[in-house]
Amino acid sequence: MINIAEHPVPGTWVLDLRATTPRALPDMRAWVVRCLPDLGEGHRDDVLLAATELVANAYVHGGGARHIQLWRGVSPCAVRIEVADVSVEQPRARCSQIEDPRGRGLLVVDGVAVQWGVRREPVRGGKLVWAHIRCDGGCPEALPRMKRSRN
Repeated sequence: MINIAEHPVPGTWVLDLRATTPRALPDMRAWVVRCLPDLGEGHRDDVLLAATELVANAYVHGGGARHIQLWRGVSPCAVRIEVADVSVEQPRARCSQIEDPRGRGLLVVDGVAVQWGVRREPVRGGKLVWAHIRCDGGCPEALPRMKRSRN
């Protein structure tokens, strides 16, 4: 069962993926949409694409996914995706042959992200693979601003 929790920091969400398999990918994508309902379609699609690739890589190459975390910034509009897995092996983008059915995930992430990278998790072990996706068209504000009335 996937446990959904909102992180204590506003605009941050964590989805526990321990004890899940790649069959959880559709549920993870639906979770991303629920967390970021007001993103523009193009931005949302980029976030979904990167999240799917990073989580799939954690299942296939990372020994299993631990969690996915989303951070949303408003000014400038951006979403940061972090996926934790149990392996310390560094991911690497590779050139696939045209007949290879796999091997393009990090190239896809590189294509939609402004930046991506990896950091080791010394306390828990494993690593965190992250991608930063900026929205060119701007985002709606996370919280409505309150107008001050003058008396």
